[in-house]
Amino acid sequence: MKVVFHLFLFLLPILSSFWIAQTSNSLSSYQPLQSIDGAALYKKELTNGNEAYLQVINVGKMHIDQIIGEVDNMGLNEGKYYKGEGKYYSPFFKQKLFSEVTDEYKKLYGNNVFSMINCSFFEQYQSSSQLSFPIKLNGVVITGGTSPYGPIKEPKDKYYSNIRLKTLVWDNKQAYITDYNRVSGSPLNQNEVKNAIVTYQYSDHPAKVLAQNQVNKYQVIGTLDKDGVKGNELLLIITVKQATLDEAADLLRKLGVKGDIITVDGGRSTYLFNSQNGNIIVPKLSNVQENPTFRNLPHYLGFRKKSKNQVAPKISISQPAAKVLPKKDQPYLILWRDNLNGDVSIKLYDGDKLIQNISSRTASDGVYEWIPRISLKEGYSIRISSWNNRNIFGKLQF
Repeated sequence: MKVVFHLFLFLLPILSSFWIAQTSNSLSSYQPLQSIDGAALYKKELTNGNEAYLQVINVGKMHIDQIIGEVDNMGLNEGKYYKGEGKYYSPFFKQKLFSEVTDEYKKLYGNNVFSMINCSFFEQYQSSSQLSFPIKLNGVVITGGTSPYGPIKEPKDKYYSNIRLKTLVWDNKQAYITDYNRVSGSPLNQNEVKNAIVTYQYSDHPAKVLAQNQVNKYQVIGTLDKDGVKGNELLLIITVKQATLDEAADLLRKLGVKGDIITVDGGRSTYLFNSQNGNIIVPKLSNVQENPTFRNLPHYLGFRKKSKNQVAPKISISQPAAKVLPKKDQPYLILWRDNLNGDVSIKLYDGDKLIQNISSRTASDGVYEWIPRISLKEGYSIRISSWNNRNIFGKLQF
């Protein structure tokens, strides 16, 4: 009996890797484009000439990075969706060109990179933008959101007075979608929740509600269980070129998704990159000069293997779009990207002179919430250095 049990344990990972193929006839109509241990990309030709792309991400084997532009302005007391209207900040994040973000991601993680998509809805089509809804990045809530199309006191359309926003939460074991409570901030206010985005249930997106369910490019996301044990290990992302949100969500239903389905930023901003197939869908330039462009975006999701990185250690920081000085006694978000295995130190300099040790040692997770207790001057800089090797650093110049 023990032999049979151990054989089952040995075969379980092998059997689970074929989970979708064995349990869903729908996947047989998808063309495989790339498959690695932990992720797969498929393409499906739809009857109306549209194309749909499916990504299957196993969160136990893949790392999900939130990539966000540096802060221009903290937007103090402008947040509308985290713990009460006007009680949290809603920063302006630098809009970053999709090709630059992808190039940097590949330089940091090399062959471990699998794919990248655009993510959060944003508010302004300028050099920097506020985001529509709250985000938690590696343990820090970095924005309270500012969208007028949500459950606030005076939304732009009465439909949005009482809608339930949804939260996508993930860690290294599972991903799930649940209701968002803008009064308590749940689930973002929970210590165990490290990464999460708040967004629309697909059926509440303005394109469906206010624009008569128009055909467009969309990204919809659902979660799925693969092994029968409580908890959804699979993140399923469908990207469509020309379809309604209903049609996009229906593709996930046919693959077995039974829970909530959300949508993230789409339309002209839609972006899908894959390491083997390159840029599959790119944000478009406007044909009309006075209209905004959509190639610069504030928030992306990157997917990469968790295996050891073969790229040289590096810390990347971009300058904000505008000249910004953090203010005394007010919060400021220090954001960076790195591929380090160890911690970092964060220090404030005036030229080569050390002014303040902001943090002698903190996690190399790309975010640090800082409240300066001194007045900063132009010419000061923040240096983020590898704790193990101070010669590896990135610098943010004020």
